[in-house]
Order: sequence, then C-alpha cells, then structure tokens
Amino acid sequence: MHKHDPIRQISFIQQALSQNRKPIGFFLGAGCPLSIRVNEREEGGKIVTDPLIWDVAGLTKVIAEQLSSNAVDNPSIWDKLVKIVTDDGGDGGNIELLLSRIRVFASVAGAGDVRGLTAAELIALDTNVCDVISKEVRRELPAKDSPYHNLAIWSRSIRRERPVHLFTTNYDLLMEQALEESSAPYFDGFIGARKAFFDLGAVEDEGLLPPRWTRLWKIHGSLNWRLEGKTDVVRSDEKTDKQSYLIYPSHLKYDQSRKMPYLAMLDRLKAFLLAPSSLLFICGYSFADEHINDVICRSLEANPTAHVFAFVHGELETERYKLACQCALASPNLSLLGFDKAIIGRTAGDWSGDGADDLVLPPSILVKDGDKVTVRLGDFAALGALLRGLSGNGTSDDPA
Repeated sequence: MHKHDPIRQISFIQQALSQNRKPIGFFLGAGCPLSIRVNEREEGGKIVTDPLIWDVAGLTKVIAEQLSSNAVDNPSIWDKLVKIVTDDGGDGGNIELLLSRIRVFASVAGAGDVRGLTAAELIALDTNVCDVISKEVRRELPAKDSPYHNLAIWSRSIRRERPVHLFTTNYDLLMEQALEESSAPYFDGFIGARKAFFDLGAVEDEGLLPPRWTRLWKIHGSLNWRLEGKTDVVRSDEKTDKQSYLIYPSHLKYDQSRKMPYLAMLDRLKAFLLAPSSLLFICGYSFADEHINDVICRSLEANPTAHVFAFVHGELETERYKLACQCALASPNLSLLGFDKAIIGRTAGDWSGDGADDLVLPPSILVKDGDKVTVRLGDFAALGALLRGLSGNGTSDDPA
C-alpha cells in the first residue's frame, strides 16, 4: 500500500499558513467544540469529561430526552416526527434533517395536516426544538487559550494582502467570542449595534473591506440571528416573541430565501474556492452535508489552482467518512488527512513513520508509537496548537 510522508505534508501546511498572499480560509464543523472538554469528574474509577457543545448526534439525543414522551401508547409530537423520518429511510438521529422535515411539513400543512401532524403542532415543535438548541449551544469558551483563540490570534498575527475567511456550520458564538477577546476585527455580513441588519450588498462587496478584517460566514445560521416579521433579518442577543430563530436553512420559497443570509453565505464559500490559489483548511466536518460537499467539489473541479486540506478526527476508512473519501478520491486538489491514513492526490495510503522525528512540533500533532505514526490535525486542539506555533513567526514572502 502507498505510504504518505507526514513530515512533508505538515511542513507544506505550515508554509502555506505562514504566508500572506494567497487567500486562506478555515471551515469549522460541529466536531470543533468537542475538542474543548468541561465538567471533569470521576465515574467508575475513571476521569471523564463532557464536550463544551455536543455534535449533531449528541445534540439530537439531548433534544430527544426533553421532547420525547418515552411512551409507546402516547407518543409526543417529537416521537411521531422521528418515526415518520425513520420510516421514510431518513436519519432520525440528525437534528438538522429532522428540523428541515418539520419545516417542510409545516409549510404545506395549511389548514389541514401532513402525515397526521397539524401545522400548529409542527410550528410548536419547531419552536421547542430551537429553544433546546439555543439553551444547549449557548456556551462560552472557558479560557483564553482555546483552539478558537489560537485561530483568532493567528488570523491577525501578520499583515495580510488577502483577508482570512472563516466558514462554519455551527450555530454557537464561540468564534465570535474568541475573535473579540483576541482583538481580531471581523465582518459577518451584519451592520449595526442595537439590531444589526443583514447587508447583502456589503457581503457581495466584502473585497472592498480592509484585508485585516477576518470574514466570518455562518452557513447554517446563528444563535443570535433573528427573523423579525417575515422579511427583516437582524442580529441581536435579545429575542422577542415577534422573532423566530434563524438556525439551519428554512425551506422557504426561493424569492423569500434570497432575502435570507444562507445563500449569501454559501455564495461566499463558492467565491472563495474559485479565487486563484485559494487554500481552505477543514476541521470538525465529516462531509455529511451533500449540499456543501457539492459546492466544495464542483468549485475544486472548476479551479485546479485551489486546494483543500480536510482534517478528520479518528480513523479514515469508517462509514462516517464515506462521503469524505468519495470527494477526495474524485478531487486531486482535496487532501483528506485522518489519524491513521490519508488520501492525497486521489491516492489512499498509510502514514509513513520514516523521519517522523525530524520536525519539531507540539506533541499533540504527530504521535509516534514504534513504527506507527498518528497525524492528529483532525483534533481541533492539535490544529490550534499548530496555529499557536505559527502566530509569532512573521510572514513568508511566498512568490506564488
């Protein structure tokens, strides 16, 4: 089997992250908050911790615990919805799929019902689900040395010719907290202070803003985005009864959804990947969203000068990363790096242990056990340690 050289790959990644001329972006998925552990305690003689924020599967379990009746003869609206989705062959453990289905059903129910559920029941379920999500995801970073802070400080550590772009599917406000606590200016598509409004024109003309401003694009919405009335999108920490949460794309009519930030955020990802020599680093994303995968893979196909490094957590050849492997095997400019294996240049291979001691790195990034080498950049904490090491190294005048 082919062997990939981890030193060569990490050295190239370090060099790419240290220069200031190419467009550089990060894509943070639901796995990133899992790297921050809280609530340390002893259970059964072992020290255990919880993630700061659960991933999609964990969040779905929390919602189920609160909204399920746990009674076969008297199921709750949540139970009925989950059964409908699973009976249809869908994933009943994915809250984003469930929320999407709730909204599709509600939009067509009208004065009647859909699959035995009324519009009023579905709208109430939507509100209850979003309330639980808001409570569970509304967390703060416990310390200022988190991987989010390392990314924020790295983003402002050198004088840039091109702004750093941060894309995320997460609803939480962890990246905003880290950027603000690190005095790193950013633009997220909203203008104002009291009730910041979404400005599509400013988003489309973001290239006119200073390059030292990081761009933050929240593809699936945010805890502090609100839909006020039927058309006004605002960003506010306060929520009134006249507002609804804007988390995860609602399946609205095309003319309505054009007014929403979601399509504009996906447009930013596409525009970034179509820029000459752009570099995107993905962490905490398992490639489970085929809509986003399509944007990434089609953009890479159209722009061979772009390159994506996708770091995944754990072993590569598992069912969880099946879609990620398909993308990497079809795209020569998408490098997929797991703990044990990698797909680079459409070629799958194990990590080689040769020369693994030749590069001075934080111990969390490259772990050697005999002949076996583990590359742990798919752990956001390890990626943060790499960025921390690069933050004080100044710029490299990359001629490319």
